[in-house]
Amino acid sequence: MAARSETTLHSTVCKEGILKNPIFVAPNYKCQFCSKMGEYAYVVAHMQTHEKTAVKHEDVTTYCKRCGVCGHFYRYQEWAEGLHNFDDHTILTLHLCMFLRQSVQFEVYIVGRALDILEQTNQKKYPNHDSVLHGYLHFEALTEHNYNFSCVHCGVHPPVVIMDLHKKGVFSMPVSDIEDPPPQFEGHVDIEEFWQSVDQEIVCRGFLQSNRENPCKVSPSYVKWAPWIGPLTRASKKVLNTEYAKLTAKKSVVEQADIDISEERLSSELMNLKVDALRKLVKECGVDSKGSKMDLLLRLREEMKTRSTYDKVFQKVWGASGGWAVIMCPCGIVNSVKFNIRAESPRDYADMLLSFKHFPNIVIYDFARGLVTHTNLREPERLPFSPFEGRVAAATPENIASAKRAELKINLSWLQIKKDPPDLNGHPATGSAEHYALYDTFHQYNTKDEKDALRLIGLVPELCGWVNSQTVEQLFSGMRKNNYFMNSLSPASHIFLMRNILHHHNEKVNQQALEDLKRVSHGDVTLDAHGKATLVHVNVPKEVDMADHCGEQCEALTMTSNLMPCRTSWTLGVHRPLQEQLVNYVLDEDRPMNELIVKDGQTCLTRENFVSLGLRREMDSMVGNACFRLIKEIFQHQGKDVFIVDLHIPPTWLLPLSCDPFLCLPVSTHNTFITLISYAFQSKVATLKIKTI
Repeated sequence: MAARSETTLHSTVCKEGILKNPIFVAPNYKCQFCSKMGEYAYVVAHMQTHEKTAVKHEDVTTYCKRCGVCGHFYRYQEWAEGLHNFDDHTILTLHLCMFLRQSVQFEVYIVGRALDILEQTNQKKYPNHDSVLHGYLHFEALTEHNYNFSCVHCGVHPPVVIMDLHKKGVFSMPVSDIEDPPPQFEGHVDIEEFWQSVDQEIVCRGFLQSNRENPCKVSPSYVKWAPWIGPLTRASKKVLNTEYAKLTAKKSVVEQADIDISEERLSSELMNLKVDALRKLVKECGVDSKGSKMDLLLRLREEMKTRSTYDKVFQKVWGASGGWAVIMCPCGIVNSVKFNIRAESPRDYADMLLSFKHFPNIVIYDFARGLVTHTNLREPERLPFSPFEGRVAAATPENIASAKRAELKINLSWLQIKKDPPDLNGHPATGSAEHYALYDTFHQYNTKDEKDALRLIGLVPELCGWVNSQTVEQLFSGMRKNNYFMNSLSPASHIFLMRNILHHHNEKVNQQALEDLKRVSHGDVTLDAHGKATLVHVNVPKEVDMADHCGEQCEALTMTSNLMPCRTSWTLGVHRPLQEQLVNYVLDEDRPMNELIVKDGQTCLTRENFVSLGLRREMDSMVGNACFRLIKEIFQHQGKDVFIVDLHIPPTWLLPLSCDPFLCLPVSTHNTFITLISYAFQSKVATLKIKTI
């Protein structure tokens, strides 16, 4: 699957069985592979030397070939025969390249381990593993990838994004060797030029001897170091990278929180160090190394208030670089990635967000307040995060108290239905010009500012049950298996391969999403101008008459305000065939159980929740809660207030928990109907009894 030729000549390919005879060029004969000419016997003997140095793979043999005019050697770089020529010495089969791609994607075998397994399985010695790795990177660099970094559901301009840092994904680099940018540098970098230079370094390795320095080498620099943002997502090819300002900019009092939060994260990592390693680090920082582990941590934390000590500690704990920051949509697609040179701060995410063509409406981050402060200070004229400084409501004492009691709900209906007419400079997907910064669920209670109670995801019903704020952490959990391998690569190899891995991750998620859409819609799916999947053609079954389809005339029949306690309000009605077909589709147990069927407010129901309807088995409590919410709305339209206990709670009243049912009831029951739910189990069938008092 991989072969190595010791000849210094460039290689070409010739299939077995093809006659390799000298070419007659009157009055002599010429070698097929070089410019050697002479008598027939002499040229035949010369061609045999080519065969001795050739590399054979199945029915394909590689030779060297020279131009008869200029004397230059041909470089074989075609893939028609299933081979990839890296440096004329190491030649990989395309099958091996695809195997290595999948090995890296599934985080099961990294390149070195994968080759070890192949060697043991095939009982063959492969070339040097580093050469094979560079050959694989060379293959990816010459493969045409679009690197769109967009989602088929959210499009190229996602209205909701989730951000986080993979702090363990680092590469070694001498921080002291990075030159300061010139005074006129304002942080604008040509993203296309930078990533083309990274590709050039990878490709150039195939033309160099192992002991030669790469003339296309890319080193970390404040002036030429760019994130990757999809070509349709970014505003232009000029993007922001203002990491140099982490060292020189004077921060205001409110922005000083950027450093504080980084110190807290770094301190938590120091807690994981062993005492001996911590004591050695304290000595290197010129701090007293005597005392307990907590004494050492306290002294080091105090010393980290100076930037030089902070950088030294950061490089010891997290590696030389600052990890890589990502911006993702809730579907798990990476929209942007930035490979930090210095320690993370909200500045890194602000650089990417301000480089977007359309600023997202909802940004979820573990330090939302610091992100808003920094971004709004950088853009004071337009204040990217507004209204209410990125909170979902005004920071009044009443709103804060209501949010802490989980009683405040702020509906952002434009997340589901686009505003009509849209706001000025509104987002193309939502039509809204409002921009909020919220905490992810894991860090929402870590803040000390009481105003941050208005930055919780739970306050927005449209986000509940839909947005998984831990999507980024789930991506990182898989990437951690690659850390030991990725962190040993050079900076250019690290960022090139990581972008490539994320690209294939996106392609896989999008492909699965498109297949699910096609399976559900039974039609052709295409992408619109914003990169969103749309249905082109629907195959309507012949037995269903198009006249039977429901339209606006049927909307009044299903409104809760018009539903009455009579049979006509609850029967299938005139569109019985179409409704039966819909019910059969929802209850089809041969289809995916995790397919989302209903999304209404905070309620998200899958097929797994619905399959209990109409069947002799226990009804899913999610479905029951949705049904009782409908009943509650019907009562409210008739001027009656009803309190319905969540169906997940009544089982806790029974043994062995035996919880007090009255703890679940409202404090005041004036003019309120209370619906009690009880369960009776007979012949393994659950019977639901309802009593309203």
